[in-house]
Amino acid sequence: MATRRIIKGVLGNFLGTYVSRYSDYDGYLLFGFLVGDFAELRINLLGQCVADPDSPIGVAILTAVAKFEDQRAKAHLASSRIREALLTIRQLPGTVLGTIDGCSCEGFKISFLAEATMDDGKHYERERVEFIAPYAVVGGARSTRADRI
Repeated sequence: MATRRIIKGVLGNFLGTYVSRYSDYDGYLLFGFLVGDFAELRINLLGQCVADPDSPIGVAILTAVAKFEDQRAKAHLASSRIREALLTIRQLPGTVLGTIDGCSCEGFKISFLAEATMDDGKHYERERVEFIAPYAVVGGARSTRADRI
């Protein structure tokens, strides 16, 4: 029972940190660079090779792997207990109106589905659906942290 609670917490906390303003690309919200022509991205959270680590997709993959590992370690869950861990980022059909920094704009609903299969074969998942506007729409919303890097 404790493992069930722990892995659900790891998946939920991972999504909370990954789908946040702190996942950025050159100081801009990372996911704004992925939406538009994007359909789906599957990431092996236990580690994945990246062809171009400086591209938005490369940063999305490396950030996901690092944030999942951070949450797993914080929960003191042995990596050997996790057989498989995946993140699927999927753009839902159509555009929607949303709000960014108090301004209405057009964007997309994006599903972030984190899944883990444990060494005992049990499968767990958590999902978040977020409004994401393309970078071109909200390009001016740059994080001040980018200036410190």
